[in-house]
Amino acid sequence: MPDNIKKFIEPFLALPPAKRWLVGGIVGLSIAAFAVLIIVANRTDYKPLFANLTTEDAGEIVKKLKDQKVPYRLSADGKAILVPAEKVYDLRLTLASEGLPQGGGVGYEIFDRKNFGMTEFVQKLNYQRALQGELSRTISQLAGVEQARVHLAIPEKSLFKDAEKPPTASVVLKIKGGRSLKEADVQGVVHLVAASVEGLDTEHVTVLDGKGKILSRGGPGDATAKMSATMQETQRSFEKSTEDRLQSLLDKVVGSGKSVARVSASFNFKQVEKFEERYDPESAAVRSEQRSEEKGGSGALTGVPGVQTNLGRTPATQPQAAGGNSKSDETLNYEVSRSTARTIEPVGSLAKVSVAILVDGKYDIPAAGKDGKTGKPKYTPRTPDELTKIEALVKSAVGFSAERGDQVTVANIPFQDTEDAAGGVKDEWWNAPLFLSMLKNVLIAIGFFALLFLVIRPLLKSLKAGMPRTTFVPEENVEEKVREMIASQQKQLAVQGASQMELIEKVKTESYQASQVIKNWLDKKES
Repeated sequence: MPDNIKKFIEPFLALPPAKRWLVGGIVGLSIAAFAVLIIVANRTDYKPLFANLTTEDAGEIVKKLKDQKVPYRLSADGKAILVPAEKVYDLRLTLASEGLPQGGGVGYEIFDRKNFGMTEFVQKLNYQRALQGELSRTISQLAGVEQARVHLAIPEKSLFKDAEKPPTASVVLKIKGGRSLKEADVQGVVHLVAASVEGLDTEHVTVLDGKGKILSRGGPGDATAKMSATMQETQRSFEKSTEDRLQSLLDKVVGSGKSVARVSASFNFKQVEKFEERYDPESAAVRSEQRSEEKGGSGALTGVPGVQTNLGRTPATQPQAAGGNSKSDETLNYEVSRSTARTIEPVGSLAKVSVAILVDGKYDIPAAGKDGKTGKPKYTPRTPDELTKIEALVKSAVGFSAERGDQVTVANIPFQDTEDAAGGVKDEWWNAPLFLSMLKNVLIAIGFFALLFLVIRPLLKSLKAGMPRTTFVPEENVEEKVREMIASQQKQLAVQGASQMELIEKVKTESYQASQVIKNWLDKKES
C-alpha cells in the first residue's frame, strides 16, 4: 500500500469502533449528498408539451415523437405529454404545422384522404363528424372554455315540408378553473353553432356545463326567462357604468378611497303602443261640392227639309224665341278636421334612479413628539357647503330628474377609526421591514455558528483525542530508550511475580480464610 494512502488510513483504523462508525457515516452522507446534487444538476428537465389532450390527440403526438426519436413522458392520467425543456417550442411549432393537436375530434382534414369506394351515407357521416370537430375546436378557443364537445342531430331531408324535422345541437363545455360563463358568452356559443349548421335555429341549441347544468336551452317556453335575464343584465350594466363614472368624479374631488358610490336604477320594460285620433270642431273644411245649372226656351227652325239641312250644310233661318226658363242647384259638404297618430314607446326606458354617496371627512395629524410617535389624529367632518356641491355634481352626472322621482343622498361618515387612520400612530419598531430582515440574517448566522461550535468542533476534538499520539525520538537515543523500556517491563514482571508468590503462600498457610473470601465472592456474584 502506498505511504500516502497508508498515512490517511492508519489514524482511522486506530480509532475506536464507535468513532470509526461515526466518521464513516459522516463521510458516507457527504458522498451521498454530493451524488444527489450531481444527479439533480445533470437531470433532464421535462416540461409539458401539451396538456388536457384527448386520447386520439395524445396517441398521434406520441407516434410523432417516436418517429422523431424524442424522449417523452406521460402524466398519470395520460392527458399531458412532457418533453425536454429545450425542445418544447420547436416541437410545438412542428406539430402545429401538422395539425396537432386537433383539439377534440377530427375536423375537415378527414376529407384529405380520398376513398373512391365511399358511399353517400359514409360521406354524410364524415361531414357531420368534421363539422362537430371544427365547432369543438372553435369553441375551445374562447376565453374561459377549457374543452368543448358538440353533438349534431341532422335529420334527412323529406319530400314533404310537413314531414321535415329541424336539426338540433347539444354543446358540453368544460369551464376553466371552476368559473362560470356570462349569459352573453353562452348566447355567443349558441349563435355560433346555429350559424354553422344549415337550417339550425337558436331555439334548438342546448348548452351544458361539465356538471350537467343547463346554461342555455331554446324553445318558446324560455322566451320569458331570456327576456328577464336580458332585463337584469341591462339594469346591472347601467348601474355599474354609472357607479364607475361617479366614483371617478368623486376621486377627483375628495381623493381616492375617500368616497363610495352606489346606484340603484329602475327600468320600464313595458312595450306600449298608442293610437290617438283628434277632432277639431272649430275648424271645418269643404269635403265635396256639387253645382248644377239649367237654362231652357221654345222656337222653330226653318229651312229646306232634307239631309243637307239636317247635317247643317245649309243655313237655317234663325228661330224666333217665343219664351224661356233657367235653374241653378248648388250643394256643399263640410267635414270636421281630424288627426290620427300612432306612437310606440321604446322598451327599457329609465323609470327612476336612486344614488347613495358616502364621503369621508378630513384628518388632521399632529406633529411627531420626542419619541418619534405622532398623536391621535383629529377628525374633521365635511361642511354642509361641501356636501351641497357634491350633491349638485352627482345630480348633474346622473341626469337627475325630479319628475321621475329620482333620489340622491350624500352622507358624511368617517370610514375608519382615528387610531388607525392614515398617517396616525406609526408601526412599532419590531414590525419594521428593516428590523425583520436583520433579524432573519442574525438567526441564520446564529444557526451557522451553533452548528460549527456545538457539532463540528466537538466532533473534531473527539476524533483528535482518540487518535494515538506518536512520539518522535532522535535516532541517537533509540537504543537507550529501548533498554529503559525493557528494564521497566522486567521490573514490573518481577514485582507482579513476587506479589503472586506471596499470595500463594498466604493461601497455603491460611486456607480457611482464603476459602471464605472465595465463598463471599461467589455469593456476591450470584446475588
